[in-house]
Amino acid sequence: MLWLFTWACSVLPLSAQTAYYTNLINQLSAGYQLNGGSWSIAADEQQVLGNAIVYGSTLSVATVSNQPFSKAATLTIAAPGADPWSAGFFVSNTQAIAAGDRLLLVVWVRSATATNGRANLFVEHADTYAKEIYLGLDATPAWKQYLVPFEADQAYAAGKLHIGMHTGLQVQTLQVGGLALRNYAKAYALSQLPTELHLDYAGSAPDAPWRAPAAARIEQLRKADLRVSVTGPGGTPLSGATVEVEMLQHAFKFGSAITGVRIAGNHNQNNQYEQKILDFDGKGHGFNEVVFENDLKWDAWEEQWSASPAEIVKALDWLQARRISVRGHNLVWPGWSYLPNDLQPNALNLAYLKSRIDERIETMLTYPGLAGRIAEWDALNEITANQDLANAFKGSPGYPTGRELYRDILHKIKTVDPDMPAYLNDYVTIDLGNAPGSPVYEQCRQYVQEIYDAKAPVEGIGFQGHINGGLASMYTIEQTLDDFYNRFGYRAKITEFDLSELISDSLGVRFSSDFLTLAFSHPSVDGFLSWGFWDGAHWHDNAPFFDQNWNLKPVGQAFADLLFDQWWTRETRSTDANGKAEIRGFKGLYRVSVLCNGATVAVDTLQLDQNLQLNYTCGLTDVPAPLPASWDISFPNPAPAGAQLELRCSSAPQRVSLCTAGGRRLSSSSPETAAFSIALPDVSGLYWLEIRLPDGRIRTEKLVLTE
Repeated sequence: MLWLFTWACSVLPLSAQTAYYTNLINQLSAGYQLNGGSWSIAADEQQVLGNAIVYGSTLSVATVSNQPFSKAATLTIAAPGADPWSAGFFVSNTQAIAAGDRLLLVVWVRSATATNGRANLFVEHADTYAKEIYLGLDATPAWKQYLVPFEADQAYAAGKLHIGMHTGLQVQTLQVGGLALRNYAKAYALSQLPTELHLDYAGSAPDAPWRAPAAARIEQLRKADLRVSVTGPGGTPLSGATVEVEMLQHAFKFGSAITGVRIAGNHNQNNQYEQKILDFDGKGHGFNEVVFENDLKWDAWEEQWSASPAEIVKALDWLQARRISVRGHNLVWPGWSYLPNDLQPNALNLAYLKSRIDERIETMLTYPGLAGRIAEWDALNEITANQDLANAFKGSPGYPTGRELYRDILHKIKTVDPDMPAYLNDYVTIDLGNAPGSPVYEQCRQYVQEIYDAKAPVEGIGFQGHINGGLASMYTIEQTLDDFYNRFGYRAKITEFDLSELISDSLGVRFSSDFLTLAFSHPSVDGFLSWGFWDGAHWHDNAPFFDQNWNLKPVGQAFADLLFDQWWTRETRSTDANGKAEIRGFKGLYRVSVLCNGATVAVDTLQLDQNLQLNYTCGLTDVPAPLPASWDISFPNPAPAGAQLELRCSSAPQRVSLCTAGGRRLSSSSPETAAFSIALPDVSGLYWLEIRLPDGRIRTEKLVLTE
């Protein structure tokens, strides 16, 4: 239901202010030393609330007592909608706002029932819906005042800024009062305006019951045992040998969205940007996975928004030479505004749409320099909210809902590249705090269920993790991860983490640390990526890790403390009387050194992805000279693409795998002899040979293929 009201476009003079607004000016002056300014919406409670535009609910205004304000609007939501914005209200600005003006939004909110209410407070452009504020509220039965400062990203003529709340999250009755918007222009820095958001999240307590099980899962899932045996002359166990184990890289993926032109000598090269990818914490620990933020999106690729295909390939070369894998984002984002401009005019030409989609998939999976080198693709992006392509096909033969198109897209990916992992990437669960049972959550899960029931090939789900002010409960996040994993068995990643600038540093550190810990503990989650890492190149100018001057932010430091300290292994042990040393380490890439009587006898680089036994022999003298490698491999390098690669080893390995530079396994075999061959792919570039030795160790060797 929608009620439209005429909005008065004149601001009341100070003398016409109702008492609440006069008192609010005094409160802001006395409490926060804020003086001057002007009202951007009318300074009359009845006019503001009574003239609101309401939809999906009913609104009535009544007088209240014993509060700083005298009028309150009661909003009744009889049924939740498919989206939070299916019900709500808004008012419009009555005075123009200049870009860069600093404003303070004030509002009082309560739940009119015994249970907590939920709403999303927003300030947005009337036409584009670009957000200045988007803040999740948990309304309690007690009135709470919210003070929300913001700096206008753009100019707004009168009537072009909407201030309101999305309330369609659940059946509820909410009350709103004291709504005001004060514009201080540029008289104060944004940091001088007060903030009161009443933000917290369930599971934040130090003794919250989710913590102990998560710690136990981390110990079980994220670690493996490395057992080292050292013998002396005649094979007798050697005690007192030194075993040094140094972790080089996590198996768990950690990184960020990046822009390809800022690295690898491309046209917008930034040395600091490049360096922080490699050295995130200032101690040499960097990202092991990234995703191109816009470069591979359909429009961006065809129109070369910021980079040419050659520059993207160059960036890919640079990253993978440093063992940094790359996610592809994204193949199809099925809303007209995210698709090339020629698709919507052909909405009725299904053959054209299908041809363009197939062409898109073939191009991105076969393009020289990309083919076989992307670790995984977000095959479908945000299908819950973006249904334009599905609606175009809806009702046509074979497409009763139109969403059958997603099945076709996923099968097409496997036809072009059978080994390419496909992900479904969406924001409507963790980002919005939706739990099982809420309409938008159930809609998202229904669409995934349809894909699953159609046996369309999917390997993973990306949960985006844009935390826009409403902090998801740790229990809701865990329930969501459990639900999708138990139902579908798909792998998962947090793919687009960032934080609203409204969240304080201290709260951001607590929430982010808990979010990362819960993800790291979950059996389905393989990685955690932010959506940008530097304020100088972030879609909201508020990256979670580095400020404009490359100072590590508190949240970045918290991540470094967990990933590269608490969850990092660097140990030195002496063998016992049985010649054994055992270390339980976090899974990842390691350097293992063995010293006998102070002399290094072996240095191995290996992947600890399961329990592993290593055996070493020291020399016959008290101070042995370094021994030659006990196991060697030789092969032509570079080698021609498409040829047979001839390898010769000291003895037959247990297993040999050929992997892309991004770590995707292309082939695997168990040779029976020390001399053998493997077929090489037709695409030139950087690859890796992963060789499991007879004693269980794993070696990796770089392989370059030429045209």
